[in-house]
Amino acid sequence: MPGIEHFSTVNTPLDQYRESIELELVKRVEVPFTKGEIIYAQTESGVSVVVKKPLRKEQAEHEWVGLNKAHSTGILVPLPIALINYSQEQLAIVSALVDGNNLYYFPNPKIKSEIGRQVRIMHDLAEVDGRTWESSGRKTFEYYDKYKFNWSRGKIEELSIDSETSLLLTSLAINMEVFCRESQPTFNHNDLHDGQIIVDKNNTPVIIDFGNWNEETWLNDLGYYLFHLIRTDRNNDDFGNFLDGYTGGKKFSDVEKSNLAFYLLFISSRALAYFYRNNSPYLAIAKDTHTKVLAYLADEVLWKSY
Repeated sequence: MPGIEHFSTVNTPLDQYRESIELELVKRVEVPFTKGEIIYAQTESGVSVVVKKPLRKEQAEHEWVGLNKAHSTGILVPLPIALINYSQEQLAIVSALVDGNNLYYFPNPKIKSEIGRQVRIMHDLAEVDGRTWESSGRKTFEYYDKYKFNWSRGKIEELSIDSETSLLLTSLAINMEVFCRESQPTFNHNDLHDGQIIVDKNNTPVIIDFGNWNEETWLNDLGYYLFHLIRTDRNNDDFGNFLDGYTGGKKFSDVEKSNLAFYLLFISSRALAYFYRNNSPYLAIAKDTHTKVLAYLADEVLWKSY
């Protein structure tokens, strides 16, 4: 049958694919930014699957670990099927296709709240050993300090030493450094936004794409979600509904608000620096988003609401 290919499996939790998997490749899509590839396919038994093929072998291994960690918590993620040898140089991840649309098209507050609830479960139950948290310098705040130092002495006007961003990050760092030293790391999706959430045919949200997972504090994922809501001009109620699901209605302390503000501004600054360094066509969008983030913080929406 044309289009059928056989792949050996490197890792799989499913007995029927212990040694190999046969796939009919249907459609290919390039992944933005990473230049990896998404391939839509079917197994020999007719199950629709997604084959994610990053550029580098270690990226596939990293994402496979992350997907399985998230799946082990019982939250809704694509079913991990197999890590396969796609070629001699490349590995790829095979997971079940989630039939639905991303959350951008579903402003239902109950769905936003449910996502918050699932993220909290993931943070509470996914196992991490803390080695990356410590080796990266996040625990001692060195990781963030290096970025701040380089930005303040670089060529990006918005991040220069006397910029609003630099002064605000320095002010927020006082609480954040203590928070890092006293916190335990959690499993983080590390790029959480509505495009990474598929609402299936049962109106149930499913979190996808664990390629950037990392060990961080619980506030990092919340900072990412807020950053992307601001970037896309989503209603402030979206974040409130998400937080209600995450915290069960519990309000943040002033220190937690300050640390969330640090993550929000740090994530925006890092994105701006990335697009600047790569002379990206998305730089103008990143600058616009950074302006929105500063305005959001200046208006103190965070403090008034939570």
